[in-house]
Amino acid sequence: IGNTSPQPGCAAEYLLGEFSMAGVEVQQRLSAATLRRNWHFTSVVFGINHGCATTPLIFATTLLDKDVGYTGSALLYVFTCLGSLFVSVPFVSSLGQRWGLFFGMAVYCLYVASFAAAAAVPKGSWEQWAFFIPGSCAGGIAASVLWTAQGSYIDRHATALVASSDGELDRQQATASLASTFAVYYLLLEVVCKLCASIALRYQVQTWLIFTVSLVLASTAAAASLWVRTLGSTADAASAVANPMLEPGSRKPQVCGKLLKATKLWSDPALWLLSLTNLTFGFAAAFMNGYVNAAYTKPQLGAEWVGFYATATALTGAIASHLFGMAAKHFGTKGPFILVGSLCFLAIPALVLFVGLDDWQYWLLVPYVLQGCGRAVYESTSKGVFADFFPGDNAEGAFANSMMQTTLAFAFCFFFSSVLPRGALAAIVFALAGLTFPAYLQARRLRQRQQSSEKEGNGNSEVSSEEESMATADFDSEDSQAR
Repeated sequence: IGNTSPQPGCAAEYLLGEFSMAGVEVQQRLSAATLRRNWHFTSVVFGINHGCATTPLIFATTLLDKDVGYTGSALLYVFTCLGSLFVSVPFVSSLGQRWGLFFGMAVYCLYVASFAAAAAVPKGSWEQWAFFIPGSCAGGIAASVLWTAQGSYIDRHATALVASSDGELDRQQATASLASTFAVYYLLLEVVCKLCASIALRYQVQTWLIFTVSLVLASTAAAASLWVRTLGSTADAASAVANPMLEPGSRKPQVCGKLLKATKLWSDPALWLLSLTNLTFGFAAAFMNGYVNAAYTKPQLGAEWVGFYATATALTGAIASHLFGMAAKHFGTKGPFILVGSLCFLAIPALVLFVGLDDWQYWLLVPYVLQGCGRAVYESTSKGVFADFFPGDNAEGAFANSMMQTTLAFAFCFFFSSVLPRGALAAIVFALAGLTFPAYLQARRLRQRQQSSEKEGNGNSEVSSEEESMATADFDSEDSQAR
């Protein structure tokens, strides 16, 4: 690449664009336009793969034997949780975000293939168990790695985008913009995939053929992810600049350290205070799928309207994600949108408990639209908040914990549905939604206190500390705007 000797004081310039120095990947800064194009491309290939890969989940208990479907879905959640704790962080930390994205998408394809194969054999046969159960376990591992890599990639992209904007963009605005862009593509492509599958099934296209096409599309998206740019951390670049004779890989933490990246954050109260958004979404989504669909929508309108209203939820989420993202970027704060999302989630059980949805007929669209607005906050704003609170080396562990929290919420609600009365499930969602925004505000206060107490001792830290400082520098102003 020519002269690779860095000029004094330009460590932060080595952010993006790849070349090697002493076996260490170093990055040159790219333009904001190039970064945004890369993020749009990443969001599209992620959305296609994830939409094709998760469509089988909503049909597992209807197109397969019910026991096979429920067992496979339960194992998918279990392995997602286990993978988030013990697999995703070491994998992404060792091989980087791009290979984490590729691995997650590629293994997701195995899940789609297992569903297509299971749908082609007789219901309840041993072949169906043999195909779908291992595929569901693989799908859970894929989800844990994919979402951890995606969260860490948001962190890297935000850092690079702020550096390339020459002071025109702060980190709060960068994470808001990136998260909302991703959510729009992700939710719109989910709508397209699920709607196409539903229409094909309505016209009696053979199930195995539908999901074979899904497999081809998911595999194509996985292959395309190899063209996603590799974004290294500022810390890596700075270490290479300061120590050009550094042995390759000597800066990387040991295996035990990588395994503990997720669990070491458990002592941070902010992680659990921010978990309320994940837990609320998990319980609310399971409540809508397991109770509202079965108790109200299907009896009043018919089974086909369940699919159409679920599509309306995703479409509402895509539109709201875009609007919330633009507003958060404009105002430089995410707090008000956490409040909006929590109120939308709160309204769903409130309608069930205090109003009743009997004889609502087509007005049953209302709780689905509310769920879509709440989901927009979960898919975009909440992920931006996690990136703001846990930048740099903490990103992988934080997003692994975020995935674990959501998965546990789904799993617990799945279990509670069989042992608790419906009113109790609605009460749980109501309580979680009511606590979400106060917990978010408390997390901000705790982080501000931590910053104040650590400010004196961090003056001459490594560049990774500069990155974390940049990530949290706007907390004071954002908190005042949120109030």
